[in-house]
Amino acid sequence: MKRVIRILISAVLIVILCYNIDFRFVLDEIMSMRPWFLACVILLAAAGVACAVYKWRILLPQVPIVPFFKAFLYGCFFTLVLPGQVFGEAAKIVIFGKYTDRYDRSISTVVIDKITGVITLLITGLTGLLFAKAELPGALTAIMIVCVIALLAILFSLRIKGVHRMALMLASLPKKISPKLSKVSDSAGSLVETWREYLYKPILIAKSIAIGMVFNVALLSQFIIVCWHYEIPVGVIDLCWIMAVVNVVQTLPISLAGIGVRDASLVSMFAYIGIPAESAMILAVVLLLVIIFRAIAGAVCILYDMVKAKDKA
Repeated sequence: MKRVIRILISAVLIVILCYNIDFRFVLDEIMSMRPWFLACVILLAAAGVACAVYKWRILLPQVPIVPFFKAFLYGCFFTLVLPGQVFGEAAKIVIFGKYTDRYDRSISTVVIDKITGVITLLITGLTGLLFAKAELPGALTAIMIVCVIALLAILFSLRIKGVHRMALMLASLPKKISPKLSKVSDSAGSLVETWREYLYKPILIAKSIAIGMVFNVALLSQFIIVCWHYEIPVGVIDLCWIMAVVNVVQTLPISLAGIGVRDASLVSMFAYIGIPAESAMILAVVLLLVIIFRAIAGAVCILYDMVKAKDKA
């Protein structure tokens, strides 16, 4: 039922946007894009993939490099074809788990990667908000600051002895309810300990955040080159906070791969700084094309692995 609701939300938002926007103009602009421009966007997207892979490599140095690329592309495919990002993250956990033989480590890696990723995204957004020339809602800055502090608190909370004991106590509850759930408790306890182990490696966490910032630069560059190519008058500083808000909003589990939600948020934020809705939709469509391109690459990887597994059998 939840999947149907998410698909409906995406569909309704797209219909509303198409009704209120000159979508033919948007499509004409997209169809007129030059090959070199598309190549630049794809190269920037590939640079983002390389950053994500290197970030995981820092957290899981024992895993070969190829599975990281595979995990990223698998995640892109499942995130696009299935509602929400849970399936994409689950694919990463399964792939990492095969190479570490410890799913608690792969889960903690994915969680830490996600938290540090959102933190770097919010820092990028705060940079834009603090230096933006336009008068923006003060509440937006306050919300981002609170979110950064809250995420840092969650990330490092297990270093506090009381929180650590409470987490272990909660992990042991399934075993106390029923002996049959002892494996669940053991896995949860291992996850807590693995997460805490990472927190005593501050240089590793710092590197992860630094690479996350480089990833954001690659993502921001996609926004910049699209605006430059289509002569959309949005400055780099404004794109910083717009990119942060869009990427946080599209991760909410209320739509299919952020479709509709991403477009509506771009239209509303562009309108706030006086940019036509059609310009926002051009950017949204190009971003969607990048997502589709990565999902197709993920589908190719999945088909290749299926054929390879079949040949071995």
